[in-house]
Amino acid sequence: MRLWTIFKIICAVIVIAVVVLSVFFTMHVMGKETPDPVARIFGRWMPEPGQLISKTPSHEDKVLEVGEMIDIEPGDKAFQKAAEMLATGKITEAREKLLFLINYYPSSNAAPEARHILSEMNMDDFLSLRNNPHLVTHKVVRGDSYLAIATKNQSTLDCIMHFNGLMELSPLQPGDELLVMPLILRITIEPKREALTLWNKGTFLKEYRVLKSVGVPLAVFSTKIESKGGVYQNKKIAPGMKDYRASEKTITLGRGLHIVADTEGSTVHGFHLDPADTEELALLLRVGNEVEIRP
Repeated sequence: MRLWTIFKIICAVIVIAVVVLSVFFTMHVMGKETPDPVARIFGRWMPEPGQLISKTPSHEDKVLEVGEMIDIEPGDKAFQKAAEMLATGKITEAREKLLFLINYYPSSNAAPEARHILSEMNMDDFLSLRNNPHLVTHKVVRGDSYLAIATKNQSTLDCIMHFNGLMELSPLQPGDELLVMPLILRITIEPKREALTLWNKGTFLKEYRVLKSVGVPLAVFSTKIESKGGVYQNKKIAPGMKDYRASEKTITLGRGLHIVADTEGSTVHGFHLDPADTEELALLLRVGNEVEIRP
């Protein structure tokens, strides 16, 4: 037999083998039965068709993933980032991120919790005795009184007593030094949102929950704090008087409205808060602070 004839026969056999293997491979990929020896070879060197299909994301899966990415609110992303910063001790960065969230995404699902966390952080710093940039030292001179010192420094008797650890107002002597804090605060009250918010020179300080509002006009208006006082054993007590620290505080606004501690059956016109919140507000608010009501 001539060499060329042998070569052509070998090529034909190879072509037939490739065709047969291609047919079997197509049957394997389509999930059809193939002869046992061939099936073992394909099963050893390539995955089952079901595995290939399960590992390949479908068009619906891709669409779902994109949809999930779109549905994540920017406010939620900011809150998650702030939580990570808090967990790693990056307090300053976390505070800035939380403030960004409540300023730019106030209706976000994460905004209420962000306000709560930021409120506690801010108030801890605001009332701290250590490294507090808001505190100033007042040196007592002849003729000074606690009320005069509070008025001169735009502060309150409550605030002076707090920062100087006083339960009662002891006599002053020239040369005494008192820590005082100017309270340049502004208040917004939103009955519909059940929120009272404190602002320190335009910066968010803390938000308190309004438990109920009684007799509040349904209109936007501005007023001021007109007076402060307390009630102790059914007696009205003015700031500076004995037992004032133990009294239940009342803050009087214009238009006959008040900020009071919520008690069962109380019908006082104004805004009813948790007693602990009312006590803290009495410490922070002074006569003359501006108040804006936003129904």
